[in-house]
Amino acid sequence: MYDAPRLDNEETKKTEFRNVVSISFSQFGTALGFNFVYVFLPFYISAISPYSSRGTLLWTGAIMGCMGVCLACTAPGWGSLSHRFSPKSLYLAGILPQAVLMLLMGFFPSLHMLFILRVLQGAFGGVSTIGLIIISVSSSEKNRAFHFGIFQSALTLGQLLGPPAGSFGVATLGYQWAFVSASLMLFAAFIFCYFFVTDLPPLPGEMKSSMRSCLDRRTLTGWTLCLVAMTHLVYLPTIFPLVFQKFGFDNTSAVKMAGLVVMLYTCTSMIGTYAWSFLSRRTGVKKMINFLLLSGALLPIMLVFAQEIRSFTLILMLEAGMVAAIIPLTISMFAAEPKGNVIGFMNAARFVGMAVGPILASSLLAFANTTTLYLAVSGITLAAYLACRAFIR
Repeated sequence: MYDAPRLDNEETKKTEFRNVVSISFSQFGTALGFNFVYVFLPFYISAISPYSSRGTLLWTGAIMGCMGVCLACTAPGWGSLSHRFSPKSLYLAGILPQAVLMLLMGFFPSLHMLFILRVLQGAFGGVSTIGLIIISVSSSEKNRAFHFGIFQSALTLGQLLGPPAGSFGVATLGYQWAFVSASLMLFAAFIFCYFFVTDLPPLPGEMKSSMRSCLDRRTLTGWTLCLVAMTHLVYLPTIFPLVFQKFGFDNTSAVKMAGLVVMLYTCTSMIGTYAWSFLSRRTGVKKMINFLLLSGALLPIMLVFAQEIRSFTLILMLEAGMVAAIIPLTISMFAAEPKGNVIGFMNAARFVGMAVGPILASSLLAFANTTTLYLAVSGITLAAYLACRAFIR
């Protein structure tokens, strides 16, 4: 296990606490800024599009999805750079360009420019990988899983508050100043980290390994666990209109209810991440992951029997509260030796899951029904549980 140079126990505790809080707070700020924009971005695209409805829809999909694809591709590379440059420098170098790119979005009302800016944001989006590395190196082995849970909870809190804040921002400020507001949030995160994160040396070169040498069964299983957990968190909003239609909501009421349901299950995912990560210090990380995977396999089946909106929402809240913690707990198992490219590879699974979830939901619903979808998600999660039992020791 590699540790940053430490002067004494007291100094170690101060550095550990300061870095965990500072990085987690900055991730809250960046998540808040990006989700602030994400909620109104489709409406902004529609407002500036010169194309037909079909063309606008295609552009919307491309602009909304390109960032996630770039994030998945670049996250492992950002982790590898931590062997050459100090993690704090990389973290700051990632946040600042994103703040500038967010600002430019408000002043270039062009779909082509918007697409390019989103691609560039994805290229600089690997900072969450660096944040995980900073927490990994700063934390003791006993507290590492718990600290990853704090990091994930802060990220989720930003995702929870961003959409309502973005809707309010556009309604009161207009599109341009809403982009400016989101950019200021990212600038604030940059300034906070600049002053409060304790710098750490680059990870030692002897711990760097090629990505191919790291792709053993254990690593691939960990990546799959993160992918499955993220798929749980993002697959349903894609089909909310049809689900709420089944429960008797008209379009206007369905939109309002969808926002409420997303806010509720995001809240339970944040609470669950913190609580299960904390309890894992007593039960052990692997036992906790197995328990959460089994719960995640059971709860989608229960959605089949939900006959009204209250039971549906309650089950969804429980599902999110269970599976969200799988991501930081899994990453913590691979952080004992901070190989930046492995941590980046694990973190990339989150971004892949952001694409897989909606595609899985819309595809199965197009050719089958919601029951098939729920059973498929349950089956995938059960397969992940069996793989975890077999390949992660």
